[in-house]
Amino acid sequence: MKFGHLDEISGIDFSLPPDHLITSQVLKGKPAKQLRIYSGLPEWGNDGFPGKIYPKGTKAKDFLKFYAPQFNAIELNATGYRVPSVKQVEGWTSVVPEGFIFCPKISQPISQVKPLGRDKIALTQFCDAMHAFGGHLGTVFMQFHPNFAPQRLDDLLAFFDIWDATLPLHVELRHPGWFSDPELLNGLFEEMRERNIGTVITDTAGRRDAVHQCLTTPSAFIRFDGNELHKSDFTRIDEWTVRIKEWIDHGLESVYFFHHTPTKSLTPELSNHFLARMNALCGLKLKLAAITEQGKLEF
Repeated sequence: MKFGHLDEISGIDFSLPPDHLITSQVLKGKPAKQLRIYSGLPEWGNDGFPGKIYPKGTKAKDFLKFYAPQFNAIELNATGYRVPSVKQVEGWTSVVPEGFIFCPKISQPISQVKPLGRDKIALTQFCDAMHAFGGHLGTVFMQFHPNFAPQRLDDLLAFFDIWDATLPLHVELRHPGWFSDPELLNGLFEEMRERNIGTVITDTAGRRDAVHQCLTTPSAFIRFDGNELHKSDFTRIDEWTVRIKEWIDHGLESVYFFHHTPTKSLTPELSNHFLARMNALCGLKLKLAAITEQGKLEF
């Protein structure tokens, strides 16, 4: 994740801000009868994974087959560059176990044009591919370019009108203008709440405004940007698990927590720390990845 990443993080206040008012309105009940917690990485195709979380010598074509038993989710950034075909999706789902989910990024021919979704053929093909995931679909997420400014609010709302509402959707905003105008942002969040569209919370050093702590649905989608297993990565994850536990106690139904750091082969350690802390806080038995050739981590 390059967005907001800083190589020098001394002096950064990583503490989580208080919850947005809408979060307290969305999560105002008791713990959900069924809780789903997903933790994963941004990709399965990393050359640093064979010999670490895949068998040594694993070929690239088999990466997903060995990724899926180790994690229960993937932030599928590959779909952000081109619209996948139904056949391609069926190929992915054929090699993953039951319970494994994909969170595909909406493709750039849909998300990075004006107006949004103007290529109706691409949009239809994308939605058809999303339905092909079946029970392996977690949620789709829309990631905007940092230049997608509040002046395009009407464009965004018009896209919501043409989106296939049977497909779950979370939205990641990046332009600072969204966060510097509370009235505008609150209005958008309220609109998303009414449409049952979720937010993406992006926790990265250089853009603390994107840690907005607003949940417009009882589903938290968090993109966590670490710093090469710096000690602050683990204290930040600890604080996140405490906040998520609070949300769970008030009705949160699902969590998507995806781990990033510049050296992507280090992301399994972040995921394991997150899962170990959630297990300890919530009395769960979430499976951790089996990592070899690593130093001992203290949870």
